Amino acid sequence: MYHFIVNPKSSSGKGIRFWWAVKSELDHKNITYNAYFTRYVGHASEIAEQICNKTLEIKNIVVLGGDGTLNEVINGIPDFNDVLLGYIPSGSSNDLARSLGILKDPLKSLERILKPTNFKYLDLGIINFIDTDQAPRKFCCSSGIGYDANVCMEVQQSPLKKKLNRFGAGKFIYLAIAIKQLIGIKHLDGTVMVDGMKKDTYKNILLVSNMIHKYEGGGLLMAPNADPSDGKLSICLVHGLSRGKIALLLPTILFGKHIYFKGVEAFHCSEIEIKASQTSAVHTDGEVPAVCSHIKVSCIPGQIRMIL
Repeated sequence: MYHFIVNPKSSSGKGIRFWWAVKSELDHKNITYNAYFTRYVGHASEIAEQICNKTLEIKNIVVLGGDGTLNEVINGIPDFNDVLLGYIPSGSSNDLARSLGILKDPLKSLERILKPTNFKYLDLGIINFIDTDQAPRKFCCSSGIGYDANVCMEVQQSPLKKKLNRFGAGKFIYLAIAIKQLIGIKHLDGTVMVDGMKKDTYKNILLVSNMIHKYEGGGLLMAPNADPSDGKLSICLVHGLSRGKIALLLPTILFGKHIYFKGVEAFHCSEIEIKASQTSAVHTDGEVPAVCSHIKVSCIPGQIRMIL
């Protein structure tokens, strides 16, 4: 039995169009399945939890949506040992699909899910918001505090994203807002602990990105050396740069060359704790669940069993 969790509104309606194509193929092949449609923020988590609590057998859960839908699903799964996860990307960013080479064509992705030849155990991130009442949040691609999270928060609130999604250009909203925010950028000061030991106290932190996969923000190569199965977070910490240098830095992220700039630190760790001087947006897989100043981020190795 396959359980499809579908976000029909992903990428301004691409989700429902992809679903009709997938449904037609499933029916043609006489595949037994259940389909669940998300209706509000957090609904995918509720659906995933309900599926997992129904039986003790292995659950074949297939997500048809974007990175945000996938994030909700993994936050609803109580025990990953009981789940085999498939993914048909229909979002505007699709950073996980880009990292894993999952096909954009929904029918080709479906074919691989129905006749799997390759599985991979992927690491899972978890973030604790220490100075808030917000519950811990899992993530599969990336999390971050500072500039990139502020961009994500504005993207979520922007009506322009929906308009661009209609033309298949939704990912450009990230770059446009990233440039816009340079004008009013606010840096952070803060202390960074890595694997339980103090790394340093930094001035003018632009962002700290905690990556499981290579990409975030619709194809930005934030962590070119990330390996989603090595049990480590790939950290990108940017600090001490003027607005002019940041403007020069931004285009290089498209190609992963930013890590060679002075003021950019790239390293791997199992756990990182950031205590900032003031509150800032925090994102998980492009969604913003909290605004806070103190977070702890950990990597749990090999949790997600995914069909590739």
